[in-house]
Amino acid sequence: MSTADDQGQTDGPPGTPPGDGAPAEQPGYGPRQEDEVSLLDILLVLARHKTLIVRTVLVFTLVGVTYALLAPEEFTSEARMVREAQQEGGGLPSGIPGGALSGLGINLGGASSGLTPAAYPEVLQSREVRLAVVRDTFRFPDAERPMTYVDYVNRPAGPLSTMLDYTLFLPWTLKGMLGSAISGTPAPAGTTDAGDPVIPNEEEDEALKSISDKISASVDEETGLMTISVTASGPQLASDLAKSFLDHFSTRVREIRTEKVRERLHFVEDRFQEVEGELETAEERLAQFLERNQNPTTATLQFRRDRLQRQVSFKEQLYSELQSQLTQTRLDLQRRQPVVTVVEEAVPPLQRTAPKRTVIMLVSLVLGLISGIVFAFTSEFLLASDSGPEEKEKINKLLDSVKGGVI
Repeated sequence: MSTADDQGQTDGPPGTPPGDGAPAEQPGYGPRQEDEVSLLDILLVLARHKTLIVRTVLVFTLVGVTYALLAPEEFTSEARMVREAQQEGGGLPSGIPGGALSGLGINLGGASSGLTPAAYPEVLQSREVRLAVVRDTFRFPDAERPMTYVDYVNRPAGPLSTMLDYTLFLPWTLKGMLGSAISGTPAPAGTTDAGDPVIPNEEEDEALKSISDKISASVDEETGLMTISVTASGPQLASDLAKSFLDHFSTRVREIRTEKVRERLHFVEDRFQEVEGELETAEERLAQFLERNQNPTTATLQFRRDRLQRQVSFKEQLYSELQSQLTQTRLDLQRRQPVVTVVEEAVPPLQRTAPKRTVIMLVSLVLGLISGIVFAFTSEFLLASDSGPEEKEKINKLLDSVKGGVI
C-alpha cells in the first residue's frame, strides 16, 4: 500500500512534476518562469529606497528653484516694418547693368529697385548697424546713470555677479570665454566720413558679441513685412533698443540704396561750384575790359571783347547745364530714398519672456524623479552584487524593465 500511496503521490497526469500539483508547462505558454520581473518587485525596490528617491527629488527641486529665482529676467519687445514699393524707370547711371548687384540681394533695375525684403535681416544684423546701436546711450535697470551699451557691457562686475558666473552660470561663462578666444581680431565695420575704415576696439567688439544674441528678425516673403525682436533685461530697455535698431537700420538702408546717386551728386556739385567760380571770373574780366574800353575802335580791342564775351557765354551755358543736372540728380536722390514704414512701433512688454519659472519647476521635478528611480535601482544592483547569480539576473531584468518604461 505504501508503494501504491507513493505511486499515487509521485505519479500523476503527464507533465505533472513529482510532489507538485501545478503543471510545469501549459499549452502555448512554455515552462513557468519563477524569476519573472513583476510590478510588485519594482514597487518593492522603490519602497526600500523611497528615502533616496525623495532626497534626489528635493535636491533637483532646490536647484531648479534656485536657478528660477536667480536667473535674470528677460523681456522681448517687437516692432514691424515694411518697405513701400517704388516704381522707377530707366537704368543705372554710367551704364551699369541692372542685374550686376542682384547676387547681393540688391535689385537696381526694372520697375522697382532697392534692397529686397529677403536682405533685410542681414542688413539689420550687420556690423555697421550693431556698431551704431552699441554706441547709443540707454538707461539700464541695474545702472545708476544712463550710459552707452559699450560702457554697460564692459563695466566692472559686482561680487555677486562674479560668484554666479563661476558657480551656477559656469557653463555659460566658459562658453563665452571659448567664443572670445576663437573669434580673434574683429573685421572692419563701415567707413568714416573721410573714407577710413572703422575698426571696433576690444570693448566695442565685446558689446557687438553681446548684442548679437539679443536681436532677431524674420521676413514674410509674401507681404515683405519684417518683424524685429529685441530681448533685454528690462521692458523699457528692450523697447529703446528696438527703436535704436529701427533708426540705424533705416539709415543703413538709405546709404546702400542711394550710394551711387550720392556719388554722382557730389561730383556734379563740385563741378557746378567750379564752373560758377569760372563764370564769375569771366564776367569780371569782361566788365573790367568794358570799363577801360567803353567804345573799342581798333580791331585788337574788338577781338579781345568778342573773346571775353564768348568765354562768358560758354561759361553761362555750362553753368546752366550743370545747374539742370544738379537739380535732376537731387530729384533722383529723393526719388531713390527708400520709404521704410513702421507698421507696429516697439513698446515696453508687459510680461517677461524668461525665465519661465513654472516650466523650470516641472522639469526639475521630472528630472529629480527619474534620477531618484535610477539611483534606487543602481543601489539595489550594488547591494545584490554579493548575492548569487539568480539574484543578479533578476536585478538586471528590473533595470531593463525600468529603462524601457522611462524611454
